[in-house]
Amino acid sequence: MKTAVIVIGASYGDEGKGLAAFSAAGAMKGPVLDVLINGGAQRGHTVDLPDGRRHIFHHFGVGALCGADSLADRDFIVNPLLYRQEAEALSKDCGLTPRLLICDDCRVSLPYDMISGQIIEESLASKRHGSCGLGIFETRRRYETDPGALKWGKLRRLGKREYFAYCEGIVREYLPARLSKMNTAPDERWQRIILNPALMENSYEDLRFMAKHSRAFSDWPSAAKNYRSLVFEAGQGLLLDEMNKADFPHLTPSRTTSQESVKRILETGQSYDARVIYVSRSYLTRHGAGPFPTECAKEKINADMQDLTNVPNPHQETLRYGLMDTKALVERTQRDLSESRALLPELKSAILLTHLNETGGLLAGGESTEVLTKCFDEAYLSFSPFVIERMDAKTAAP
Repeated sequence: MKTAVIVIGASYGDEGKGLAAFSAAGAMKGPVLDVLINGGAQRGHTVDLPDGRRHIFHHFGVGALCGADSLADRDFIVNPLLYRQEAEALSKDCGLTPRLLICDDCRVSLPYDMISGQIIEESLASKRHGSCGLGIFETRRRYETDPGALKWGKLRRLGKREYFAYCEGIVREYLPARLSKMNTAPDERWQRIILNPALMENSYEDLRFMAKHSRAFSDWPSAAKNYRSLVFEAGQGLLLDEMNKADFPHLTPSRTTSQESVKRILETGQSYDARVIYVSRSYLTRHGAGPFPTECAKEKINADMQDLTNVPNPHQETLRYGLMDTKALVERTQRDLSESRALLPELKSAILLTHLNETGGLLAGGESTEVLTKCFDEAYLSFSPFVIERMDAKTAAP
């Protein structure tokens, strides 16, 4: 039977999904397909290797380090600029030529989406939504409101003259209207950037690079059928799901639940031994604005811990910390699991608790990890960036 693993962030993201997906892909029988099921290049799934190599994955699944192919699902937003940067970095730093399949229905972030998002976020000042500055929400907004917006299948076929005309339409018509609706406008600094001919020229070169070095597909079952194992690598976390109206507008513009992956499994028409792994740090974190009921000073958890992935930036500012709320975490993961089991009754469950070395092996707040681990079919613990320990057996990440 084929196998499938779904990796889900249990809270606000930044939990250690990179370690979970890397370990899962490394333990699977090939060929393996790592599916980017939601979000876009704002994801930052980190893999640390014992030899000192380190990479933060955005456009590729972390399984690429284990030889897996990556696939951008129809709900994943691609960004040619960031794709090229990451492909070149993986080649230089890891000696890896990653393989990516891109659905023709993928939406495409352009530099103008990134720019409009940053202008709007800056204009909101203290009322910021928590943007990462990569234009994810603005890309979605443009595709929802601009009938001329082209998805990957059509955009990748444009010649240079056609692409320039497409971008000029965004610059002349869409972008001013969008910013006006948000009661803002580009200042002189942003105007120079937007109107610089090099921006459009470089954007086209990035588009051609991505088209040349990726493979397009239009039918998911056909794309998946030749792979023995699937890893569904979800971005963000359950509390950032776009349907979590209680935290609106401080959400991600996508579904972060396991149901999206389960639906893809069912769409293949094949049988899989499937499980979902919910990932959480031993404490909670949140990057960006928004409610955070258990927020506390970093020093209350561990003053010496450092996060090399979630560094401060002008849009999300500094990573925020909070104590573990075990009751709430169990409720939301079990609710998500119940909804997925309604679609796939035999779905197994697991939890991975990471960063336990920073909290002395306990959950932040003093509770034992057993409070959480007993609620799942399988439980895994991690005390380092390299090793996952099953509750009854120790296994090193590949």
